[in-house]
Amino acid sequence: MSKSIAKQIPTPRTGRPSARLVGLVLVIVASWASGQRRSRSEFQRTLTVTNAESVALRIEISGGDVDVLYSRDGQVSIAGFAQADGDSRLDDNYFSSSLRVDQVGNRITLRYNPDPSDVRGKVKVRYRIEVPYRTEVVSRVNRGKQTIRGILGPVAVTAGIGDIKASYVSKGLQAEVETGNVDVQVIGEHVEARTGRGNISAERLAQGVNARTGDGDINLMVVGSSTAAVEKGNGRIEVGGARGTLTCSTDGGDIHVQAVPHNEWKLNSATGAIRLDLPSPANFDLDLSTDSGELQFEREDLSKPSSDLHRVSQRVGGGGKDIEVHTGSGRIVIR
Repeated sequence: MSKSIAKQIPTPRTGRPSARLVGLVLVIVASWASGQRRSRSEFQRTLTVTNAESVALRIEISGGDVDVLYSRDGQVSIAGFAQADGDSRLDDNYFSSSLRVDQVGNRITLRYNPDPSDVRGKVKVRYRIEVPYRTEVVSRVNRGKQTIRGILGPVAVTAGIGDIKASYVSKGLQAEVETGNVDVQVIGEHVEARTGRGNISAERLAQGVNARTGDGDINLMVVGSSTAAVEKGNGRIEVGGARGTLTCSTDGGDIHVQAVPHNEWKLNSATGAIRLDLPSPANFDLDLSTDSGELQFEREDLSKPSSDLHRVSQRVGGGGKDIEVHTGSGRIVIR
């Protein structure tokens, strides 16, 4: 290359980036920052309510997680958070185009209908709703988790796919989900809990629970008069601290009850084993039967049955509450 040609080529000063390069970098950074802002969207609204009557909250949501929690009297605070996954982006009016909040006095309705991208799992939505203690809730979520805590109630919660958790509700509770688990604790009145496929856990329900699962396990701890049913599959039923009548049935799973018999018990398993851990001394009347299984007694106050015997009726400690146990082909163990 001749010296005359070399002189015609501009050479940037050493250590100083060109204006064109700086501009390019600023455009890239601004584009990235704009993209980051569009990947999230938030919503916040506070509604004033009166303390003269309970708040009636109704929730209808196609997809998203919902938390309803006690916070303070006199207002309902609704916060929404949306997060896009991957390369998806959210418009600035994401919530304003999908969310509707209506208020008539103390009656509040929250409806959320997402765009198709949510259904494909590209946008995750979560709601936190803070309410007064005197609040009753009716909530339906097609896909997502629901948590209810620390309110008066009553509460009726349903879901298509997703878990339901409820605790410290003073009045009654109804929880139903097609696919998902139900977990309830410290409910003041009777509980109805049902899942098509999933587990049910219930603890400290003085007024009892009617727990039914199409396929899953049921665990009851310190409950009043209750019913537990596993309609198919090998789901287990565990009961500790039954305080009233108890009715348990399962298809192919086992049943284990550890409690003082305060009232009548009826336990049935088609093919699973049934084990009872009863305190000693205790007063109760046993009626045990199995079609082809084994009877096993591990108590000194019970007469040992012969190996070919499939039905036994015995009175223990002078008799008391009736305990009726049957299994088709499983084993019955009394401890």
